[in-house]
Amino acid sequence: RDGALLESRALTLKEDAFADVPPNELEQARASLGEDFVRGFHGTTTVAFQYAGGTVCCVDSRASLGTFVGSSAEKIIPISRKTLGTMAGSAADCVSWLRLLSALSKLHELETGAALTARQAARTLGRLLRQRRGEDHGVGTMVFDSDSLYYVDGEGYELKGSSFAVGSGSVYAYPALEAGLVDRLVDADAALKIAERAVATAAVRDAYSGGVLNLCVAEKGARGWRRLLRQPSPTSLR
Repeated sequence: RDGALLESRALTLKEDAFADVPPNELEQARASLGEDFVRGFHGTTTVAFQYAGGTVCCVDSRASLGTFVGSSAEKIIPISRKTLGTMAGSAADCVSWLRLLSALSKLHELETGAALTARQAARTLGRLLRQRRGEDHGVGTMVFDSDSLYYVDGEGYELKGSSFAVGSGSVYAYPALEAGLVDRLVDADAALKIAERAVATAAVRDAYSGGVLNLCVAEKGARGWRRLLRQPSPTSLR
């Protein structure tokens, strides 16, 4: 209970705890990796956006390293009953950090009676990663609940937004999102179809995306998030 992680969590939940990484320190951290460091190719497509009734999310299941590709990765990782995280980047890094975040959320719920919100979870994860910048954590995760959506990267930067597409297929998913999100969505079914279409488009166009599509929704007023669909990704677009 007196460990550094819990102390970090306590600091993170304060309103004034946020601090950007100074550019010179970020450059030094990247330089410390050395010239011989070789990054493998990772592929994925994860999409999430907010609509009037909450937040929807769609992810694929493909994991890759170089020419090796698998299609059974679970990229939606629960943080609490109401908060979810997605995985893009290094599978091992994302899973370990999100599981730690889930454990911290449970501890927070035991102490206060309420699990971490998406905002608190994103700030906690961002602070933990900023404390370890330079270690090249391959994290590109979205954290969301029914009220808010955040993106957190491996350097600990936190970005709040209304829609994100993360992964190698994001360049194909974003146009599909922009084509669908022309007005303020009220209907959950319409929002889910847009999210599914965005990831399906990426699965067809991007060799490193595909496998199985998973759809989840966190609705306002609901007791928690729900998984709605799990189906094979298409091989062509109609």
